[in-house]
Amino acid sequence: MAEQEGISVEELNELLSRYAIGKKPLAALLGWGATTVLRYAEGITPAGEYGMQLRRLYEEPLYYFDVLEKNKEKLTPVAYKKSKNAVIAYLSASKLWCGVQYILERAKGDVSPMRVVMTLYYAQAFSLGLTDKALFWEECELSEAGVPYMQCYEQLKQNGIRQRFSADGFFSEEEEAFLFAAYRMLLWYGPAELEQVFSAERKYLRISRMEGGGKKIKNAAIGGFFKKVVQGYKITVPEEFNMYFAERTGRGRKR
Repeated sequence: MAEQEGISVEELNELLSRYAIGKKPLAALLGWGATTVLRYAEGITPAGEYGMQLRRLYEEPLYYFDVLEKNKEKLTPVAYKKSKNAVIAYLSASKLWCGVQYILERAKGDVSPMRVVMTLYYAQAFSLGLTDKALFWEECELSEAGVPYMQCYEQLKQNGIRQRFSADGFFSEEEEAFLFAAYRMLLWYGPAELEQVFSAERKYLRISRMEGGGKKIKNAAIGGFFKKVVQGYKITVPEEFNMYFAERTGRGRKR
């Protein structure tokens, strides 16, 4: 994770609202003095580790979730439940994060951050290629190393592979079929093979520049490429995408 700066008053208030937690309860959760967050909300700039901790809570909902679970005895049962429901609601508002939880549930935690984001990417690609529908509205941001869905990848690396909530009911039967097909298919291939295929594809995908110098692959670009894959390989159902992947890796499924 890149070095973090402090947090503004506006961002602090957004954090408090997003996670449905008061200033004093947040201070208690973090083991700080009762008036510490109050002072920051009044405009005093949090210094050093305090500012970095608040910044991380603001940018990493998984981190907040884990801090809340670890220190829940510092809150009243009502305050804990209210904040837990709020962070789950915040995460589940993104189907991308619901997709993460779906994969973690199927893998029972035995999966790497790289495999999680690759599964998300190919589920999205299969859906766009076959139905012209995006599973996730979020565009695919790339890390400097070219890893897809950078924010998910970085948060999973920082905060660990652990299911935080159930994704049951967040996907339609059709959407779940794409997720499950991608998950099942990629189990047969190692990390080097996943990166090999994804790297080869990027040569044919339009990569857009973001503000700040980052890169992303827009859903339209993913869909355009995988529609050609569907046509070329005569793919009609998600499970048949393995024909494409087998050829790209040069050896088919592992036995």
